[in-house]
Amino acid sequence: MSRKAVLEGGKRDEILNAALELFLRNGYEATSIRMILEHVNGEVGMFYHYFNSKQEVFDKAVEFFFKRSGEKISAIVTNHAKPRLMLEQLYDCYTSSMKELSQLANGSIHWLILYALHDQTLEAMLPAFRSMIYGLLQAAGNDDGYGKEYLASFLLKGISGLVHDKTFFALPPEIRVQETMELICRTLQIPYDIFED
Repeated sequence: MSRKAVLEGGKRDEILNAALELFLRNGYEATSIRMILEHVNGEVGMFYHYFNSKQEVFDKAVEFFFKRSGEKISAIVTNHAKPRLMLEQLYDCYTSSMKELSQLANGSIHWLILYALHDQTLEAMLPAFRSMIYGLLQAAGNDDGYGKEYLASFLLKGISGLVHDKTFFALPPEIRVQETMELICRTLQIPYDIFED
């Protein structure tokens, strides 16, 4: 007998939100299907109507969170033609995503989940960041096509390392953005004034 089609929204989204919160707080191993169902006042049959396993609900919960983040990131790329504004907005988006995750987990995200979410956040940001890097190279007349694919990933991961450095993060936001722009310009060998349009 085949399963009925599962609709988006409603109780399914409620389960996904509860699952994300519990996985963040407790980690994958310490979160049970029963815990998720207790959180939403649901029954086991309801869970299996929407999901085949705990692994599937975990994957879908993370995907659900990053779908929302991806929509924010796409809006930033679409709405900001100026590289400085785009970079500032990407910083804000990244920071607010991390804050939202922390709030969902009541400030205690399991380290393994945090690592996976961090990696997924960078993956979600990469197309927007790549678009910005391509635009900067074109604006500088330095668009020879060499290394574009790996440069965006290299820079994004390097910037991510900076963002997680306590000394760097203690700097005022405008200084962090300025330092990041300088790093990008040095790495791409483009003039800094490209960011000042």
